[in-house]
This record gives sequence, structure tokens and C-alpha cells, in this order.
Amino acid sequence: MSELKLSHQLVNELSAVVKTHDDRADDPGVTSQYLCAVVGFLLGQQDMPEERKKSLVDELSAFMHHVVDDVSRQQQPAANSPPPPPPQDAFGIWKPKS
Repeated sequence: MSELKLSHQLVNELSAVVKTHDDRADDPGVTSQYLCAVVGFLLGQQDMPEERKKSLVDELSAFMHHVVDDVSRQQQPAANSPPPPPPQDAFGIWKPKS
């Protein structure tokens, strides 16, 4: 597969188009169903052997899993970075000058 230029802007614009056709697309699950249906619709119209269509669907499904995992990982704090230190009360000994 080729390298894609996926961005928040692209995703938001695609979601907005879907919402103009169905108010229920405020739900990301509904929008995702539409986008999957569009892919199925496009592949279904192609003049290619059914086995190739099924293979493409499998490849796209694996690719979708990869993207979900990658985006989820980017939204989580880095596992390698140390946790911030716990807040502590100030402590010290004050001695007046003699």
C-alpha cells in the first residue's frame, strides 16, 4: 500500500460530509460504518475476481487494525517516560541567626 497523508483535518472533513447525509453520524460508530460501507461499495463495483476482492478486504481490515493501534498508542503517555514525582510538602529546618 502507498503512504497516506492522514490528518485530523481530513478525518473531520470526511465526518462532516457523512453528517450532512445522516444526523446519526454524530456518533463515531455510525460514521465508521458509513466509511466501511463506502469501501465495500467501491470494491463491490470493481471488475476483478471475487478472491481478489476478499483479499483486499482482508488487507484493509489488517491495515485498519494497525491504524487503530497506532493512534491509540500515540494518545497514551509514553510508557518509557518516568512518572512525575509525587507532590511533596516543603520540609526544612529554619535556624535563626544568632
